[in-house]
Amino acid sequence: MVDPKLMCKQHLLGEHGEIHKHRHNFVKGHSIAGRKGQIEPAAMQERHDEVAKEMLTRGMNHKSPYSQPDLNHYDLTEFTVDVEEAHKDLIDRCEKCKALL
Repeated sequence: MVDPKLMCKQHLLGEHGEIHKHRHNFVKGHSIAGRKGQIEPAAMQERHDEVAKEMLTRGMNHKSPYSQPDLNHYDLTEFTVDVEEAHKDLIDRCEKCKALL
């Protein structure tokens, strides 16, 4: 949920891939309990669009649309991301992301 403008190319592309991977898990009804604090399933469509827009802004290709699947079989009340903590973690681990501050 970190602002895509503050992510290096590798992390931007990685998040895009993760969004599509999670969609598959949502459709199949797989458990996402281990992802609490890391993803916000209800916001995936919006997040995908933000990431895709940043990819295009940087001159990258984007040809994989995303459609929000039905999430009614999940209790989403505990799925929120602490954006400040996530950004701190990202810049602590990645010098390229840190340079984008």
